[in-house]
Amino acid sequence: MTTSSAGEPAHLRSARSDAVANREAILEAARQLFAEKGLAAEIREIAERAGVGVGSLYRHFDSREGLIRAVMQGAAEDLVQRLRVAAGQKDPKAALREMIHAAASLFERFGVLTEVMLREQTDELPDHKTAAPPDLIDLTASVLQRGIEDGSFRSDLDVPVAIAALASIVQSGMLLALASRRTYSGAADAAADFFLAAISAPVQEDTPHR
Repeated sequence: MTTSSAGEPAHLRSARSDAVANREAILEAARQLFAEKGLAAEIREIAERAGVGVGSLYRHFDSREGLIRAVMQGAAEDLVQRLRVAAGQKDPKAALREMIHAAASLFERFGVLTEVMLREQTDELPDHKTAAPPDLIDLTASVLQRGIEDGSFRSDLDVPVAIAALASIVQSGMLLALASRRTYSGAADAAADFFLAAISAPVQEDTPHR
């Protein structure tokens, strides 16, 4: 007989809640250890940091590959959310700057794992691809188009080329390289300054009256 969640026995609700909490603890422990050690982190270490047994970990994730994929999926979802918030800023220039900062902030949070996420493929995830999701391309295109329309960006800006250039800044490892010599925030500002200088509309100088 089917019962509503409200009528579910307390011990089942508690078990379900514990399972959700354990899964989240495993994902966070995996994120931390992958950030510190990359894919060299061992399942045993992850289970210990999460406070669960190895068997419990494998009840949530059927393989090491499945766990890595889940962590990467979480990173992708985190990035999409951050970029959507950044793109919502009224000023297109500020929106693009914040989008680059959002990427840098994610890279800082995921540490060494970022390098894995940026590769075209890894030994453990042979079909892993790093192409930008279509919704992120549309989001960036929308910000660039707004900037063209309000005069912030060049009227002759080739939007697909600008998107490819911005994706290259993020996916090539340039932000990571800059961050190794300064801060992640400083790297984001340097990249944003460079990109915005290239696409901004020329400053119109007043012509003196004769």
